Amino acid sequence: MQSGGNRTVGLTAAEMRRLISEMLELRMRRDYARFAAYLDPRVVVYCNAWREGIVGPDVWNGAPALRQLFRRTDEDYFPLEHEILDIMVDGERAAVRWRGDWRRHATSKIYTIDAAHFLRWGPGGRVVEMHEFFDAHSPALSAAPIQPNFESLLTPLPSGLSREDMEQRARRLVSFEADGPDLDLLREWCSPDIVCEFMGDRLRIPYAGRHKGIETMLGIIQAIRVDFEQWPLVVPEMIADEARVAGRRQVAWRHRGTGRAGCSELADFVRFEDGLVVEFIEFRDTGTLIRMQD
Repeated sequence: MQSGGNRTVGLTAAEMRRLISEMLELRMRRDYARFAAYLDPRVVVYCNAWREGIVGPDVWNGAPALRQLFRRTDEDYFPLEHEILDIMVDGERAAVRWRGDWRRHATSKIYTIDAAHFLRWGPGGRVVEMHEFFDAHSPALSAAPIQPNFESLLTPLPSGLSREDMEQRARRLVSFEADGPDLDLLREWCSPDIVCEFMGDRLRIPYAGRHKGIETMLGIIQAIRVDFEQWPLVVPEMIADEARVAGRRQVAWRHRGTGRAGCSELADFVRFEDGLVVEFIEFRDTGTLIRMQD
C-alpha cells in the first residue's frame, strides 16, 4: 500500500495506526501540503478545544479550511515535541490520544496540551471526518499510579467481557438521567483502584488531573453535580479495540450559580480488565463550561 494520495481503499488496522502516526508527525512539523494528502478534499473537522489565544469550538469544512486553521494556530503557537499515548482502530474509524508541547510566540511560554482525535476514513482511503479535543495538561497527582510500562502495553490483561458487553457498559455509564450517573452501578462495574483522569487546567477546573480510587472518582462526580445540571443528549460514536472503548457524547449543561446553559461534546476513553473498568479518561470542552460559570 502506498501512502499519501495513492492509498488504496481497504486499510488494515496496522496501516491506519501508521497513517495516524504519520499525520501527527506532519502536523507538528507544519508540513501542510503532505498532511492534506491524507484528507478528503471535503473533510469536515469538528473542534472542541481549550487553547489560550485561539478561537473556541467550531466546524471547518474542507481541506483548505483545515490548513487555514493550522496556519492560524501556528501564528500564536510553535509546535514542538509530541508523543502518542494510545491508538484504537475499529473498522473505518479510529481514535488517538496524544500529548504535545507548544510555545506561544507572544510570551515564549511552553504549554503542554493533551489531545484526542476521532477519525473516519471514506471509501477513497482518506479521512472524511475528524473530531478533535484539546485541553491543558495537568501533571499527575502524587497519589496516582505511574503509566504502565512498555511490556504491559504490549501484553495487556484481557477485558473479561465481550466486545458487546464492553460497549454496552461504557454507553450505560455515560448515558444517565439528569441527576447524574448511577453511583451504585459505578461501584459495581469499576475497580476499587480505578484511575480516572479529567483533562484540563487545575487552576480553572479543580478536579482536573489524574486520580486513583472509586471513592475519589465518585466525589468528583458529585462535585460536578453541585455546580452543574446536566442532561445527556446522544452518544454518536463508540470505538472498541481489544480491552478498550472510546466514545464521543453530547451533553447539555446549566450552571446552578449563573443560570447560564449550553451544550458541549465530551470524549471518554475506558479500559477494562477482568470485567471491571480500571481506567477512565475524559476530555470535555472546558472553555464552554468556564464561560457558563464566569
